[in-house]
Amino acid sequence: MSFKDLREFLTLLEERGELLKTKKPVDLKFEISSYIRKTSDQQGPALLFEKVNNSAIPVLGGVFATRERAFLALETSPQDYVNKFQNALDRLLPPKLVSSAPCKDVVLTGKEVDLGRLPIPIFSEKDPAPFITLGLCISRDPKSGGKNTSIYRLQVKGRNRLGIMAQQLVRQLIEAESIGQGLPIAIAIGTDPVIPLATQWMAPYGTDELALAGALRGEPVEVVKAETVDLEVPATAEIIIEGTVLPNVRDEEGPFGEVSGYYTPSNPKPIIEVSAITHRKNPIYQAALTGMPTTENHILKQLPLEASFYWELKKEFPGVTAVHFPAAGTVGMTCVIAMKQAYECEARNVIAAMIGTRRNKITIVVDDDVDIFDMEKVWWAIATRTQADEDIIIFPRVVATAMDPSVRKLRVGSSLGIDATKPFGQSFPEIVKVPGADSVSLDDLKND
Repeated sequence: MSFKDLREFLTLLEERGELLKTKKPVDLKFEISSYIRKTSDQQGPALLFEKVNNSAIPVLGGVFATRERAFLALETSPQDYVNKFQNALDRLLPPKLVSSAPCKDVVLTGKEVDLGRLPIPIFSEKDPAPFITLGLCISRDPKSGGKNTSIYRLQVKGRNRLGIMAQQLVRQLIEAESIGQGLPIAIAIGTDPVIPLATQWMAPYGTDELALAGALRGEPVEVVKAETVDLEVPATAEIIIEGTVLPNVRDEEGPFGEVSGYYTPSNPKPIIEVSAITHRKNPIYQAALTGMPTTENHILKQLPLEASFYWELKKEFPGVTAVHFPAAGTVGMTCVIAMKQAYECEARNVIAAMIGTRRNKITIVVDDDVDIFDMEKVWWAIATRTQADEDIIIFPRVVATAMDPSVRKLRVGSSLGIDATKPFGQSFPEIVKVPGADSVSLDDLKND
């Protein structure tokens, strides 16, 4: 059974001891993010701050700070999540339009619109303003009509203005600007937990991520017409912000502490003029920390990205058994792949394929007897199965991610491949094993 909204998921987390509610008064500037940082570092519970200084709205953070909670949201397991994503992509469930919704319990338009009503934190030392970090931005291509739902950071620029660090949305904005129009947008905060994960799947442009979320949930996402823009929004979201990305208007956005663990610089970015804010009765504002790995923004990207690349690689290399984007590699700059090679040098072909995706900087390939989700085991394989003169591959002058702070020329960098597989078709020393070690528990030694 899917979670109808965020609150239902929080109830389950509380029952499992994975939600800490606190009435300690906290400040929006750095204090909330400090506690989310701490629980992220300790793989601790999600946090619900019920008393936020200068706000009647509680703040939620750390929901996706562990892989286990992401699996729980998807109602899947570490063994089956890649199958769940692929099956969902094959069985998209379009959203279901409803006439009324909790997200419209309170409707604010005109002079009532004030982003200052929302408890938007300031996360990192050099962030110049509050940032919305888990806002699901919903827009539609003005020519094709295709919908897109993505997570973009949004900088508060005033009572009714937001700066947006957009990617696919820029493509839609350029289309709108070409016909002299702005781009309608709606931002959903605090949705059921599956939708944020669905937005991170590497689906083809034009795929409706809400339809993917419906397939993952096993039932359609309920949506309702927005108040001031021609878009549909998740009916059970805690908060909806509506507006228009202004045509041919750019303003400085940033700096911001990003997933790389470094600040991205300030640059001119599109501006949203907010036309409405709607929310549930007694809404919950959901925030997500980003910055030095591991944070929930890394976890949010991990599972969908791993599933996406697993199935893409599997088409060409059937021996691939697992794919992992470790958080320390910023979920996009380092990838570890386990495989059973069918022929000599196949691991090198996998490395070359990953370089061709333009997303990855370091690719490590190991045999299928290595647990790639345990980086200690990965380093063990590198230490014991590689020789630098034969198994290290450097690709100079390739397209680099904009999030790589080491790049010296914009979008031009280099990539590294490490073949940490055993020599194909040759004998190799046997791994030491202790019989029974996998089946015993230290609890067996405790006295009754």
